[in-house]
Amino acid sequence: KMTNILNAIDQSEINSIVIDVRDSGEMYWKTGIPLAKQAKAEQIAVVKPKELMERLQKRGVYPIARIACFRDQFVPRLMASRAVQLSNGSPWKDHSGHMWLDPYNQKNWDYIVQTVEFALDQGFPEIQLDYVRFPSEGRSSTQVFPGRKSYPDAKAKPSDVITRFAEYVVKRVHARNAVCSADIFGIISSGTKDQGIGQTLEQIAKPFDVVCPMVYPSHYARGEYGIANPNASPYATIKKSLGDFKRRIPNSKVRPWLQDFTLGAPHYGVKEVQAQIKAAKELGYDEYLLWNASNRFTWAAVAKAKPKR
Repeated sequence: KMTNILNAIDQSEINSIVIDVRDSGEMYWKTGIPLAKQAKAEQIAVVKPKELMERLQKRGVYPIARIACFRDQFVPRLMASRAVQLSNGSPWKDHSGHMWLDPYNQKNWDYIVQTVEFALDQGFPEIQLDYVRFPSEGRSSTQVFPGRKSYPDAKAKPSDVITRFAEYVVKRVHARNAVCSADIFGIISSGTKDQGIGQTLEQIAKPFDVVCPMVYPSHYARGEYGIANPNASPYATIKKSLGDFKRRIPNSKVRPWLQDFTLGAPHYGVKEVQAQIKAAKELGYDEYLLWNASNRFTWAAVAKAKPKR
């Protein structure tokens, strides 16, 4: 599969690839981190890491290590004390059944940092943090954060906790002369409250070198930005949503995640993907990422321009 993707990249304007190191707690690389082993989180998918990194380097492809932070299916099972809990002490679960590490617990910060250090050791020039937030999908009224008791600042709001965590990680990444980016909700550009997840735009953007808002048109409600059906209007939706980022964080580097998948009507193909890229570029954002959960990308949308005769 990787060979097919690299061959397709050669024929396209794409020059980078985001590779999962840690997803919902799963470690796809053999990290050797004791807690990952103990929690049975090592689900090795990359068996020849050195070979993979050398292949990417030879092809001139820029690799980005994606590390999901607080959503975790493994450590909470092993140690409920490290998890977001219910009042009875068992791990709290979101609507999709996922457990979460408690962002107040600084031992969890160190566990994530160990994964970051591992990825840097493999030679990744950039770390991309995902789920850099408190859980959002579920009954937040039932959440208990046991780590709050030992957190240095008892009055800290979720956004303060996430910002401090981000600064903690970024400092380590910068110490290794690497870049640190973060995936953030696209919708946070249209509000100023953190909705309980610990992400307010200006605050979350500050520590990171790059922010990657997930501005998928299919994820916006009908009528958002005055657009009847955002999913059917990819150009207008990206123009409006990224316009908010441009206005609110003009000095931050923004590299949006764009939609290369179909969710409801219409079907997303070349026209829809190119419309989003065009909107981003018109705002001065010349870098972008394409998301497709099954890695089935619309390569024709990003084909290299044929030289004019």
